[in-house]
Amino acid sequence: MPEEILADTEYHIEDDAELDRIIFHIVSPDLSTPKILMEVETPEDYSTFFIDRLRETTKGTKYRFQDNSWIKDQVRTALTSQHAFVDTSERLAEKFQELFQSDKRLIPGALMLLKIKNKDKTYGAIIKYDDMTVISYTTEVLNDGKAKPILNQFLNNFVQDKKAIQKSVLFDISCPNSSIICTDRSGSKGDITEKLKDFLQADRLFSSTLLTERLITALEETAKSQPTLIPPEIRKRLKSKIRQAVKDTVEFDPENHEQILTAAFGEAHKEDKIKKAFAASLKKQKISSEKFEISPEAIKQGSKRIKQTYEGVRVTYTSDDVNKNIFFEEDGAKKIIRIVTDQYVLEDESDD
Repeated sequence: MPEEILADTEYHIEDDAELDRIIFHIVSPDLSTPKILMEVETPEDYSTFFIDRLRETTKGTKYRFQDNSWIKDQVRTALTSQHAFVDTSERLAEKFQELFQSDKRLIPGALMLLKIKNKDKTYGAIIKYDDMTVISYTTEVLNDGKAKPILNQFLNNFVQDKKAIQKSVLFDISCPNSSIICTDRSGSKGDITEKLKDFLQADRLFSSTLLTERLITALEETAKSQPTLIPPEIRKRLKSKIRQAVKDTVEFDPENHEQILTAAFGEAHKEDKIKKAFAASLKKQKISSEKFEISPEAIKQGSKRIKQTYEGVRVTYTSDDVNKNIFFEEDGAKKIIRIVTDQYVLEDESDD
């Protein structure tokens, strides 16, 4: 499947999105098989809570199912067939428990299957929710008017803290060729763990090389859209400055633009127009939520270099030409360009 076809998928959960169905089963390294539970009878009562959690997932990394992914067709069937939902959720839990049984990072919790109505779309989601101990409290007013705190400890709970979501997968079953969005707290540099990849049978949609190339393009588009805000010292060597900024970034964090904008544009990074233009360009390049490691191979140095004088004279040359066919010299405050050649191959007029 060509990358560009899947890349057009954009996930947005509407304000009036509704939780249509939800079921979860208990998974734990202490269990030989998951503890199977019944489907939640009134999902609409918890719609706001879980949909808010899934909005965090839309900030995750794009993946795509492999052609032979066992999970792809099962989940699509589960969310389009009234009777397959429960059976599929049990098979997912069994597979998850089996895959992660020997993984010491597996924290006891719930593996969820959710169906979300999102205007004219239907989203499906798989969430691994970790158990987290919380303390709740109430107060009791005593006879003397003082308020006495009463604490209660709960272990089996679903909390708002996004750290409680260990792994999550969001997919659009309305579009057969859509990419999927994944988050994995155990992963690094935007990637999910190898075990979760095996569970889903999925690969990252964009390679680090392509992501790096698109990041460079986004920065160049930002500079072109706001040329008056870019300092002259940076503007005159813009491409070189941007490539060096990307190279020095090492890892791009979509939730922290300040570092790379500062490296690329200096003080101009503080300008709201620069920030908005960069965010818009990242979205245009479809990498606005992609966290990734910079690929040095994608940072290609131009084969030719350019110098242009204040008077408008432009010289294009290669590094091999320097001090061989072209010489750059200084005479006090003056810059001197000296070119040595055997002949002119072009002597004409220009309308440019």
